Amino acid sequence: MADIDMDDAPVAADPQTTGYFSNVLSEAELDEKYPDRPKNTKPTPPFSALYQEVFEPLLANKQKKVGIGGRGTKMLKPHEVRRQIIDQFIAKWRAQVGPDIYPAFRLIMPDKDRDRTVYGLKEKNIGKILVKVMKIDKNSDDGNAMINWKLPGQRSTGDFAGRCYEIIKKRPMRTKPGDMTIEQVNELLDKLAGATKEDVQLPILTEFYNNMNPEELMWLVRIILKQMKVGATEKTFFDAWHPDAEHLFNVSSQLKRVCWELWDPAFRLGGEDLDINLMSCFQPQLAQFQKRSLETVVKSMGLENENDVFWIEEKLDGERMQLHMHNGQFKFWSRKAKDYTYLYGGDFESGSLAQFLKKAFNPKVKSIILDGEMITWDPKLDTIVGFGTLKGAAIEQARNPEDQECNRPLFKVFDILYLNGKCLTKASLEDRREALKASVINVDRRLEIHDITEATTVEEIETQLRQIVAEGSEGLVIKNPRSMYKLNDRNDDWIKVKPEYMTEFGEELDCLVIGGYYGSGRRGGILASYLCGLRVDGEFCSDGEPKFWSFFKVGGGFNASDYKHIQHITEDKWIKWGENPPKGTIELAGSGRRLFEKPDVWIKPRDSFVVSVKAAQVTSTDQFRMGKTLRFPRFKEFKKDKDWSSALSINGFVELKAEIDMDMTKKMDVEHKKRQTAKRRKKEVIILGQDEKVTEPYAGPKTNLFEGQSFYVLTESTSPKKSISEIEQLIKSNGGRTYKNESAAEGIRIIGDRNVVKVAALKRKGTFDIIRPSWIFACLAHHEAEQARGNPGGYILPLEPPDLFYATEETAQRVANTVDCYGDSYTRDVGPDDLLKLLESIDDDDVDTRDSDQVKDELLEEYETVFDELPGWIFADSCVHLDYARLAAKNDLPESTDVDEADRLSNLWKLEIAELLIRFGDGVVADKIGDEDVTQVVVGPDRSRVEKIRNAISSKKKVPRLVDVDWVGQSMEARTLLDEARFAVTSAASA
Repeated sequence: MADIDMDDAPVAADPQTTGYFSNVLSEAELDEKYPDRPKNTKPTPPFSALYQEVFEPLLANKQKKVGIGGRGTKMLKPHEVRRQIIDQFIAKWRAQVGPDIYPAFRLIMPDKDRDRTVYGLKEKNIGKILVKVMKIDKNSDDGNAMINWKLPGQRSTGDFAGRCYEIIKKRPMRTKPGDMTIEQVNELLDKLAGATKEDVQLPILTEFYNNMNPEELMWLVRIILKQMKVGATEKTFFDAWHPDAEHLFNVSSQLKRVCWELWDPAFRLGGEDLDINLMSCFQPQLAQFQKRSLETVVKSMGLENENDVFWIEEKLDGERMQLHMHNGQFKFWSRKAKDYTYLYGGDFESGSLAQFLKKAFNPKVKSIILDGEMITWDPKLDTIVGFGTLKGAAIEQARNPEDQECNRPLFKVFDILYLNGKCLTKASLEDRREALKASVINVDRRLEIHDITEATTVEEIETQLRQIVAEGSEGLVIKNPRSMYKLNDRNDDWIKVKPEYMTEFGEELDCLVIGGYYGSGRRGGILASYLCGLRVDGEFCSDGEPKFWSFFKVGGGFNASDYKHIQHITEDKWIKWGENPPKGTIELAGSGRRLFEKPDVWIKPRDSFVVSVKAAQVTSTDQFRMGKTLRFPRFKEFKKDKDWSSALSINGFVELKAEIDMDMTKKMDVEHKKRQTAKRRKKEVIILGQDEKVTEPYAGPKTNLFEGQSFYVLTESTSPKKSISEIEQLIKSNGGRTYKNESAAEGIRIIGDRNVVKVAALKRKGTFDIIRPSWIFACLAHHEAEQARGNPGGYILPLEPPDLFYATEETAQRVANTVDCYGDSYTRDVGPDDLLKLLESIDDDDVDTRDSDQVKDELLEEYETVFDELPGWIFADSCVHLDYARLAAKNDLPESTDVDEADRLSNLWKLEIAELLIRFGDGVVADKIGDEDVTQVVVGPDRSRVEKIRNAISSKKKVPRLVDVDWVGQSMEARTLLDEARFAVTSAASA
């Protein structure tokens, strides 16, 4: 790798003169540290201007979901209104305050402001302080409602800021907006962030209370909690401020830097300014959410050829971390840009990790940035420990560096992004890996290069998945070795794959509910999730109650009727934990006042009920008394025939887990034997093929679509990935002729997708159009679609702007009329990908670039049960076939078919509604029952084909669940994916 040679690369500048660091500084200190920073010429406006001109209008626009406009004016769409609100505020700020918008942005985007330390205040802490500020009896209705904000009985249940507003407006110090300016609010918040004791926090919040009205205080609380949710993302604000703002934030994670360096909209950043910098935190690349099948994972990377290699990494259960080192000085940052240098060490003599890294780098390495995962290692067991133990292990190791037996942080490195002054993000992952191996030396159980496995087949991913499930690991990450590093982005170059819900436990994982947690948001005021435990075999308390250990928390899979059933059977049996905690009956993890996963209420085991659950896997933890827990548990059904005595016990779980581990080992052995047999068979085929190369016969369509057409294919196709010979074969199979010269035939169509030498020469010549290979695929797809509809097809599509890699001026003008002003085709069907591109082009300056998978993944990391409140994602992991047989138009059915017309139309309507709901819920509808990805087969009330369907699916590798059509509608109504077993079709009798 000549371009990443350590001898030739320049040494980076001193980070102390280039970085941006978080400190509360005086004006003089700021002038000295940032001499070129912009300065406002007038005072900042009142804080009330923020909520009146930004927060409230944005929130109102979000809730309306419609455009606005008066008579004779253009109706504005919601995203246009949103951008207009922000543009007006920024313009007004520039005109009336000055060029420095940082004071406002740090209140608008508090979660992006790294210069203010965390407040250390959660809802309950704020509630207790506000009760004292307002001099309310904490045992009064309002005092209790403020502190126990999740408890039912109030209109704003589940919304803490809303609860504060309701109580404050009964006793406000001001009814009109106050006079506190944005600058004054920031100064007080700086003091609050530095306060750790209540006697310091109390006078600060008292000053806010005395000078703000209830609306202002409600938004202040949201700023402190960093839970704004105003209906606009940081991208929208960044784009409105400056075209380079988002990119600069991605490479620096510094809101202050974005505001101070990009105050002039006319100024644009250069190439090096958009690269990551040493000792400056950046927003790392993230892995895309899992695809519906492993086959899709491989295809989405463009790895369709048999010999295309991809990499498999184990997904580690730790904290994403970036390590920066310059001449022996270290910086550590988390994914959310939290500085952990104090914990892991700033040089070779300090911290729980840096002091052990003296021999971790090649002597030629002067500066380096590494990306990886910080995990906890138990040296006594020689194994990884759950993520929740990381900080404690780091503190203990820092205190006792000589202790070789205490748990320690271990940094697993999977990428290198900077080396001796060179940014490597534009190098391929393959080349970065070579640079990493040349630069970093493993320090056993302190810093290690993460292992990769090279693979070319889906079967190899399945084998790795089985192994990591057996070992209790978190999952896998599949990576494209030819990919570049893309900051703050999720794409198909990195895809994480988690184990599917374990079918091994089936209905045997039946656990007793021992506690409950009140929900927030839509589920505010009800017990939305439950603590389940395992019975301690043979042990009872003095009052005769059996003992249970906390095991896991479940909140997904319940519908409204399930909650009503629980409420009915447990009425008056729940006990508030704080008022009357269980004495020995229920044991949580932790001790004293520090108990983990403490429920809001608990229930005596003899009064409780048993639920059946399924989950992704079993994993180690210190958050539950068992020391293990279920990952992503999901409610399946109530076990009405079981009680506390027959629920799963500790010994029962241990035996069950041992059986599953043994079965998993056997399956892995069988898979290994299958692979060995397949390899031997493959070798035999090659021998029988004699000396000639064996090629697969062409399996694509064969038509006369390109008859009379001549083609010259210059390059391969990049998406989908196909070679020149494959494209030529496709053309010939459909009646076309291929040549090796642009002058070989009149009207020849030149095909190219890359700027190779020959393509560049033809572009300079300026007399030929160069058509992308995707046009050929589009023509064939359109032809097949027309024939499927009963139309003859038989014509090739007219060229459109996206089809042309290069066009002459005459052609460019002609094809411009084949699409509308947004690029929507007049002749072609619009698929999901095309529609997404159209929407992006319509609102290109204000589109949220995160896709649904990214949002889903981010929410999943923060809120385990979030999908239960999002109908648009309910069927995201489902591929459903609906049995429309016998429901076709009556004239299309055989004369002997006895179908009542009213029943036929009713059943057809139910299935059509179900199909619409599945598609709306991000599910896939499979046309054929034999499709490999099918996960469920839905049947209507007519059960005459059930046995035929069972026979059709019984031979599949993964048998789909056969469910009644009501499963779809009730899941959508409940806003959660209900367990299929509750809707299983068990009889072929007509319902």
